[in-house]
Amino acid sequence: MGYQTQSNSYIAAKAQSALGSQASGSGAKILPVVGGTPGKVTKAVTASNLVRRDGMRTRGRHGSQKTAGAYSSELMLGAFDEVMQAVMRGTWSAADLAVTNSTSAMSSATLSASGSTVTFSAGSIITAGYRVGDVLRNSVGLNVADQGKNLRVTGMTATTITFAETLTTVSGPVATWSFTRPGRVLINPAPGSIIRRYFTIEEHEIDIDGSEIFTDAVFGMMKFSMQPDGEVLFDPSWTGTGQFESKTGVSAPHFTSPTDPTGTPLAVADATVRLGTVDLVDMTTFELTVNLGLNAPVVAAAKYSPDVFDGQMSIGGNVTALRSDMSRVSQFLNEDQLSMHVLCTDEPGTGFVSLYLPNFTFGGVDKSALSRQGGPRTQQLAIPEDLVGIDTRGGAYDPTMLKIQVSNAT
Repeated sequence: MGYQTQSNSYIAAKAQSALGSQASGSGAKILPVVGGTPGKVTKAVTASNLVRRDGMRTRGRHGSQKTAGAYSSELMLGAFDEVMQAVMRGTWSAADLAVTNSTSAMSSATLSASGSTVTFSAGSIITAGYRVGDVLRNSVGLNVADQGKNLRVTGMTATTITFAETLTTVSGPVATWSFTRPGRVLINPAPGSIIRRYFTIEEHEIDIDGSEIFTDAVFGMMKFSMQPDGEVLFDPSWTGTGQFESKTGVSAPHFTSPTDPTGTPLAVADATVRLGTVDLVDMTTFELTVNLGLNAPVVAAAKYSPDVFDGQMSIGGNVTALRSDMSRVSQFLNEDQLSMHVLCTDEPGTGFVSLYLPNFTFGGVDKSALSRQGGPRTQQLAIPEDLVGIDTRGGAYDPTMLKIQVSNAT
């Protein structure tokens, strides 16, 4: 008898067409993992309360069946796009939104640049489709030194874009110019447009040629986290209706040739975190969790839950950084509305995953204890889920709690 080793296995997932329609065949994608809690099926225990005169018990029975899983992984381009889309309950935008001097909304405007601001002579860059929190690239119009760079949008009016990056002055007027919002953007959907997605997940163990199949699984939580000298971590979790089966022999694996991710993990050393109006150069840890509060209720006379029900999205997290002044304490006391932009790039600096949290306030600023040991004092900046909300400013601001942008087009 052979035994299953710890590593010769994979987890694959494929979106279903609907609740109760198990996915199969080709088109599944392998989810890269570093550990976590694998898919698990549990059953409630129903006890028999019969009173026996021999002093022994009558064996009880199995009750309702539940399924769930929580994986740990490293953030990679393209590896978790479907999972992010499922948790956000929206749809990725079309790829590579280009705006040029020929775009109708820009009315053949000319361009100039000074400091961190690009100014247009006419038109509306908002009508053209760009928003605060986007990452843009310029190919024509700005100084050559600024072309091809990832530029983070921090402010916008109809005729100006303000970036986090400082630009080389271009006096203008420049008649020919081109910006692109690379890749795709994902925001919370408008009222009435929420999309609930179900997945079939296979955990295949190659050594023993066996698979566990979880149908009607819903991804309802994802956590992003960073620590020094590591990779950017991404931990997704799911809840199912309890639908489960195991397969062996010719029936395993369930999916046909699932696709492996081709990217490389994104390193914390290549990430930039902008909190408010400042890029953090002293951050030590970061964590952000998005949660739909999934619930698969038990119903009478049924082994499985009829569905997986979601709630209102909550987002919370914290940032730990070196303590250099009292500005964060003042922001907490004054209940300042803040934004946070996390840009995780690959080694060449062209591929990226961007997270933009537009509307939150601090729930606390806790300093570390005094110590005789050498080293800096730190402070933990708490972002409770009840202090994160939808951005209602309109205009140049997306009506969302979180915006995710990925540089890959598919």
